[in-house]
Amino acid sequence: MGLFIFFQVVFDIAVIGAAIWIYLNKSEFLAATSQPDTQLLEQWKKDWELEKENQAQQLSMQLRSIRLLYEQTKKLVDEKLTTFSQFPVSQEENELKNLVSEKPQPTIPTLIEFEAQKERLKQDSNLDLRSLLADQLC
Repeated sequence: MGLFIFFQVVFDIAVIGAAIWIYLNKSEFLAATSQPDTQLLEQWKKDWELEKENQAQQLSMQLRSIRLLYEQTKKLVDEKLTTFSQFPVSQEENELKNLVSEKPQPTIPTLIEFEAQKERLKQDSNLDLRSLLADQLC
């Protein structure tokens, strides 16, 4: 037990001594470590800015190529009039396309119409479990 206390005291004195030595020499540590850090940060900042510019250039080039590809595709589709087969379009196909395009699209009911339909359905069907069981038992 005494040996443990001895080592504990020696360790505490060493920690306190190191703390005092660091406190007394902190100006040397700060001066030595602050300049390389700022230089390193400046270098990182320059590298990041160069990388940002390169990425912006690459992105603009990719966007230009995508836009050019889109324009070429649109031009080809417009030239072919969206006929993707080798055979000319028959009269029946034209009539079917016209019928499909003229087909009225179903309208999406509004919330008021939906609620009215819901209330009508509730009023129409007054079936509950009790009435169903009563009908089956009778």
